[in-house]
Amino acid sequence: MDRRVVLLAVLVAHLAVAIVHGVSHGLIPVHQPAWQNALVLLTTFLGPAAGVLLAWRDHPLGVPLFTVSIAGALLVGGVLHFVVETPDHVHAVPQHPWRLPFQVSAGALLVTDALGTGVGLRFWSTR
Repeated sequence: MDRRVVLLAVLVAHLAVAIVHGVSHGLIPVHQPAWQNALVLLTTFLGPAAGVLLAWRDHPLGVPLFTVSIAGALLVGGVLHFVVETPDHVHAVPQHPWRLPFQVSAGALLVTDALGTGVGLRFWSTR
């Protein structure tokens, strides 16, 4: 299968989960400082999408940008949701109808981000 199609499929799955997670952030609400929002925006949305767009155009920076961005999203999400005690930690989220979707989507992001990182590293190493 064409690696551009695989990257696009991983991106679509990642973004679907990230959107659900972002909606739950807003509805609960779970607030983040501006710098954290900017970091999430870059690593979760803009970087991976730009990487896939560049990869689709056969630009040599496409796969590296996708890989570094989604690995950054894996690191940021993993640390903020499961390691550091912040309002963003899955156990710190207050009781709310969107608490379970927040927690499930945080875990699902670990899966899609790990998958994206693995796929990106594989494609980057075989250029």
